[in-house]
Amino acid sequence: MSDRSVFVFSEELLNYRFSSHHPFNQMRLKLTLDLLRKIGAIDEEHIVAPRMATDEELHLVHDPNFVNAVKLAGQGKLKGESAEGYGLGTEDTPIFANMHEASALLVGGTLTAVDYVMTGKANHALHLGGGLHHGFRGKASGFCIYNDSSVAIKYLQEKYNARVLYVDTDAHHGDGVQWSFYDDPNVCTLSIHETGRYLFPGTGNVNERGQGKGYGYSFNIPVDAFTEDESWLDAYRSALMEVAEFFKPDVILTQNGADAHYLDPLTHLSSTIKIYREIPKLAHEVAHKYCGGKWIAVGGGGYDIWRVVPRAWSLIWLEMIENSNCYGSLPQEWIEEWKDQAPVELPQEWDDPEDLYPPIPRKPEITEKNAQTVEKALYPIRSNKKSETV
Repeated sequence: MSDRSVFVFSEELLNYRFSSHHPFNQMRLKLTLDLLRKIGAIDEEHIVAPRMATDEELHLVHDPNFVNAVKLAGQGKLKGESAEGYGLGTEDTPIFANMHEASALLVGGTLTAVDYVMTGKANHALHLGGGLHHGFRGKASGFCIYNDSSVAIKYLQEKYNARVLYVDTDAHHGDGVQWSFYDDPNVCTLSIHETGRYLFPGTGNVNERGQGKGYGYSFNIPVDAFTEDESWLDAYRSALMEVAEFFKPDVILTQNGADAHYLDPLTHLSSTIKIYREIPKLAHEVAHKYCGGKWIAVGGGGYDIWRVVPRAWSLIWLEMIENSNCYGSLPQEWIEEWKDQAPVELPQEWDDPEDLYPPIPRKPEITEKNAQTVEKALYPIRSNKKSETV
């Protein structure tokens, strides 16, 4: 197995764009890559271009009728009720020209990452253009047309006969991936997200544990709104380590939404860059402990594309290549490059200031509630361990 890491990217990934005012903006890919270049952490030899996913590959998860509808929509030939029935032309997922081609390239980027890792060309692969975890078999949802992670997991099973641990740290529940494998004991899904009480998609409760042969292979940690770093990280560490030990995967696929940050405009959590330092470290540890190093990482949510996403996502790559050049000041060249385009003042440091937000008044209550949630979510694993030691 190579110790090489690859970064899947091409300018064409920016074609996945709903409109100039839509919150989902792949410009964040360029901002992240430029930050890595400005600190000398990535070379052209690391970057591999995504390929287009074939219809056959999309059909591993998506209904052929849905794929055809996306093609027609992108050509301006799908209207009204037909479009809405497929989740297209909505406020969340507007129709745009050539949307099938843009979406299939995004899926193909994740498949490119999979093949690099599973054939031994790389130990780790990062495709920040992916992570669209809300897409369903026959319907687009929540900014997501095709579900690249679901397609990639099915592809991992079909082509490589792999047991897959899918770990989702987006603030929104990874519903599309969970439901795709809800009855499959060879795919384990773990999602830590803001409770659906206040946030789309409203799912991801602790009692969503799978069904049939897949019962006990779906884990959800819905944390309370305003959860801060320490409580979030306690939940993540406990859940990831215990679930990985329970499932013992062949490969780990992580979805790395960066929208749990306090500054994200669409969510209600109070984390800082601190959690984005730890998320990839622990994933990296699990990859080497259980998977022979095989780690595929994708992007996801993240709607403060100027102040949060480039720093958070850069830390994934820096962890993959074991580069610790991510403390102190951000490179002035990067700030100068983008400050005139940014509608907000760009950060000056890798880490957030201690006074990023005012004190959270319910902190002890939130912390205790999250601890109870983790206990409920992991109860089946912990109870089995206890019974084995009796």
